[in-house]
Amino acid sequence: MRQLERMVKVALWCIQDEPSMRPTMNKVLLMLEGTVEIPIPPNPEFFSSQVYS
Repeated sequence: MRQLERMVKVALWCIQDEPSMRPTMNKVLLMLEGTVEIPIPPNPEFFSSQVYS
């Protein structure tokens, strides 16, 4: 379950609308390996607008 949560958090970081908010591939690898902590990602704009429309 922890691995799934880790993957979902990383995925949410990777689909941010603002490219500067997205992690580098190196950072993605470190997050998936568990080497670095994964902060709670903000909700992506397109996802929020689809859910609440």
